[in-house]
Amino acid sequence: MRDLSMIRIFMTLCSLTPAFCQISQDRPELCGDRSRYTAVPLNISATINESNGSAVLSMGPEHAIELQGVNEDILEVCPLASNKMVAFGSTGVGYQVNIIDTLHYAVADSFSASDPAMSPDQHWIAYRQFYPPQSEINISEEYLLYDLNASASANRHNLTPYTIDSIGWAMYPALPGGAPVDRGDIPESKRHEWRSKSFFWGPDSRSVVFADSVGKNLSLVVVLVASDKPQAYTHAVSTVEICDGAASEEPYFTLDNASVTSDSGGGPGVVASFNDSSGSACQPRQLNLNFGDFKPARVEMYEHRKLKPAVPKRKDQ
Repeated sequence: MRDLSMIRIFMTLCSLTPAFCQISQDRPELCGDRSRYTAVPLNISATINESNGSAVLSMGPEHAIELQGVNEDILEVCPLASNKMVAFGSTGVGYQVNIIDTLHYAVADSFSASDPAMSPDQHWIAYRQFYPPQSEINISEEYLLYDLNASASANRHNLTPYTIDSIGWAMYPALPGGAPVDRGDIPESKRHEWRSKSFFWGPDSRSVVFADSVGKNLSLVVVLVASDKPQAYTHAVSTVEICDGAASEEPYFTLDNASVTSDSGGGPGVVASFNDSSGSACQPRQLNLNFGDFKPARVEMYEHRKLKPAVPKRKDQ
């Protein structure tokens, strides 16, 4: 539960110093802690140009850092160890994540994201690759893992013209080598869909849970996070398994909440709660799983789209 006294202090500062309110600081889950409010670091403020979404983060009176990307609002600022800080900006349809070098007062890296969630130890950011909502390409979801302890270049793997915005390791679907791939124009039968309210981290930051579907096949996914590449495991969720009562129509489940526990074998167990948004008579029951209920995710193969050949210019142009 949030510290109410800290919220009252924050609201008082907002009324006295309008510039302070440019940092909402009301999304603690972005910094890896869903349970408490964290005050804006001292001497930190933000200025937003509402006409174009450009933002400047001020660190005291002498240092101003221009944040990259569109930032209509700064939702949360997270101080990290090793002279780093993360600023989560809202783009209106997603997030702009800026990793800031507080020693040199510069943006060390920046990327667009959907549903980012930092691990409790502030080592990782799990997120969905962002795609513009007006995109005409049939997009399949790709779930990525950014290493906050690594450099910008170390978070870029096997880049191609179609994966330039895929920053970090691919958590799921399981891919050869763990490097992101081109996810555009995927056939409907192979297309992954986000079916989760959020990413849910284990308290030890060694695993993260979310839900995904391909077609009508819903899966609960747990990803083990190690010092090298992430490893994904899945559990196929059936209607019979979680539907309490007869459903009048096909339920549409989304993962509403999940907590990670330790099962008897020392692996991660999962307690999951689902919502049904279909309007059926199903009342989803809580799902309790041991790690033995999960299977290693099947490795999936995808071909890159071929770049269209450049049209040569005529000599008279």
